[in-house]
Amino acid sequence: MKVITDRDLPLNEKTVCTIGSFDGFHKGHVEILNLVKKRAKEKNLRSLVITFDPHPKKFLNPDKAPCLITDINTKIDLLSRKSIDFVYVIKFDQNFLKKTADQFLRFLVEKLGCRHIIVGYDWRFGYMKEGDIEYAKRKSEELGFTIEVVDPIKEDGERISSTLIRSLLREGKIKEASKYLGRDYCIKGRIVKGDGKGKDLGFPTINIIPPPDLCLKKGVYAGYVSFNCDQHPAVINFGYRPTVDGKKLFIEAHVIDKNINPESEYVRIFFKEYIRPEKKFEDTKQLSDQIKEDIEAAKKIVEVQV
Repeated sequence: MKVITDRDLPLNEKTVCTIGSFDGFHKGHVEILNLVKKRAKEKNLRSLVITFDPHPKKFLNPDKAPCLITDINTKIDLLSRKSIDFVYVIKFDQNFLKKTADQFLRFLVEKLGCRHIIVGYDWRFGYMKEGDIEYAKRKSEELGFTIEVVDPIKEDGERISSTLIRSLLREGKIKEASKYLGRDYCIKGRIVKGDGKGKDLGFPTINIIPPPDLCLKKGVYAGYVSFNCDQHPAVINFGYRPTVDGKKLFIEAHVIDKNINPESEYVRIFFKEYIRPEKKFEDTKQLSDQIKEDIEAAKKIVEVQV
């Protein structure tokens, strides 16, 4: 998979493309991607995913923007595992916002080679969301593309959506969220050096700085970390570490029963189940005792599920 930028445009390929935020990369999104690959193969074209950074609502109305399930790095990482040919990330800014519906469709065709466009049933585009599926259909013959609409996916009577998954993650309902994602919820991040306080307590951690506005309840989780093609059961803390710090937001993963110092630059942290909320303890002895209990709880969860 190649991540293309403006320097690569116009793309010298004809493509089957889809457009969306794809926040969460859930089962509905995966169905669209599978259809993109299928149609590309049928039509002897290349597959292309067009997404946004930042999320359009974050740019348009920051105070009311939704929290994010997947940041752009995790999203690209997940896309790379789906054998998509190209990914183009639109920088959602004032210049892009001003594109009319007609200009946006012409951009797709002329710059990104879109000849078949696959979108969700509620697709809107262009300045002030003036374009919709009916508008695209009217312009398709003139501009030389076809359009295909995918209906929403339901499971257990629920329409699978990013909104549903956000609400579950905010409540710490990881197993339920993972069911609709079709995979374990994960974050990919760059490993950062911590202050060594976990190591001093006897529980060294692998640390990443979480993406801004992450949709995840603060607290302790059972899960695992993945790097260098290996997976390791872990107990994970997402929060401010109120007993020892209380200032910076971290995701810390302690690999259970192993002392591992990963050489890779990035790590994937997978969340399996919520254990407890974050808590401030009176001293580090109480904290250490609680971590031991958390490890035992995580062992029971991970031994069954991994």
